[in-house]
Amino acid sequence: MTSIKTVLLGSAASIVAVGAAQAADLPVKKAAAAVQYVEACPAYGKGFYKLPGTNICVKYFGLMKFIGGWWDPGGDVVRESRPERVIEKKTMDKVGWEWSVRPGWDFRAPTEFGTLRSVVQIRGDERSGIFERRGLRLAGGTAGPQSNVGGTHAVGIYRGYIEWAGFIVGRTGSQFDYWGADDMISSFGGSPQSDSTTTLTYVWSLPGGVQATIGLEDTETFQGHVRKVSGIQSNPQPSISTISDQGPKRAYDIVATLSTEQSWGSAKIAGAAHRISVITNSFTGQDCTYAPGGAKSGSCPSKQTWGWAALAGITLNLPQLGKGDQITIEGTYANGAIAYAGVNGGGDVNPGSGERVGQWTGGLVRANDSDAFLVNNGDGTFKLEKEKAYSIVGQLRHYWTPMLRSNLAVGKTWLRPPDDIHFPRITAGGLGDADVLDVSANLIWGKKRETAEIGVEVMYKKVNQDLPTSTTIAGGGNGLPNGIDQNPSAWGVDAIIRRDW
Repeated sequence: MTSIKTVLLGSAASIVAVGAAQAADLPVKKAAAAVQYVEACPAYGKGFYKLPGTNICVKYFGLMKFIGGWWDPGGDVVRESRPERVIEKKTMDKVGWEWSVRPGWDFRAPTEFGTLRSVVQIRGDERSGIFERRGLRLAGGTAGPQSNVGGTHAVGIYRGYIEWAGFIVGRTGSQFDYWGADDMISSFGGSPQSDSTTTLTYVWSLPGGVQATIGLEDTETFQGHVRKVSGIQSNPQPSISTISDQGPKRAYDIVATLSTEQSWGSAKIAGAAHRISVITNSFTGQDCTYAPGGAKSGSCPSKQTWGWAALAGITLNLPQLGKGDQITIEGTYANGAIAYAGVNGGGDVNPGSGERVGQWTGGLVRANDSDAFLVNNGDGTFKLEKEKAYSIVGQLRHYWTPMLRSNLAVGKTWLRPPDDIHFPRITAGGLGDADVLDVSANLIWGKKRETAEIGVEVMYKKVNQDLPTSTTIAGGGNGLPNGIDQNPSAWGVDAIIRRDW
């Protein structure tokens, strides 16, 4: 009996083993392929996907960054436009932070006239302390270049434009820009670096990788304090007064460019014509408007003229130093359009500040720098005299490893007010010539911004001026106070974490 049981159990085991072996030899039914619910659009590049039920492809992009900084403003300073007020160092901000997020969408679709592109990008910023303005904070929030308390908050449309059949219409960066200081953490003087502007531009794609543009751009982006054109009354002594009346807009800025991108790098030349318009009753006291039925007693003085600016820039790739290494040099000259040289406007890094950091070194304020000054000739006539500004900047980028790179940037800006307002008494608000130096060096870790980057940057800034002292003014007095440095310097450190997508 035992033998029979043993035989039966052995046979059953053999049958199971043979069945398992045969099953292993049978073909296995593959799982159903995953359904592709989103269709890619490789014709427009990586990251574009088709909106279901349409021929429109969209890409989601943007960035988020947080910057914290420390700033040493040097010593006690004087505000040039109000030099009777001396600002003590202990009243100035020394730390601060800035947070920014910029989500955006790029929509594209084919048409018989080429690709129709629509871009919209929102920008939200919050900043406090030195990032409101790298200058000074007066105690009690009294009038001054740094009078805000509690930080600055701003949300708005950063980009919003349509590109089609060669035209760009809407709000985007100025075509005048070249070196955007994109790899620099701190704000840097000497370059326009505009936030964004409203434009109507036509683009030509020429043979050999050359591109030409011509267009109209909103005057306010690069107006350089046109709203506060200063006027001079020569009796009994030169005196600069602030005129709050801005003339009517009579023309947009005209901007033309020629650029190329090649295997060796890139280059660009650009020019801009900028309309200056002033109308004021500050000298005559006459009203610029008249009540119905009233008698017209006169008219307000008004003047219009054109300013202009020119830019040339070149970037050279340096593979002999390392992969990704390059050097950029840019020069700008402006006559009556000083914001194109990065003065008093066009700040993308610190858009809430209004002015370039280089003009706020150590708390020194050159708030009276303007595109033009309305001059009273003393005989009932007036004239507009334009201020000049020119600058040169350079940046060297070097990759130490694929994950670690450095940037060194140096810039110099020269400000030359008209002779008529040069060296009047300081308490009258006069302006002297000024040279502004910016130097920044950083170290950034991260292979690409899509996976986040962190960095630290050290900066140094200095202003040299030929402001008069009491000994250089006939009769003495009204010069710089004793112990106040007319050539202040300052330095600071910024740290950043940034992620793009």
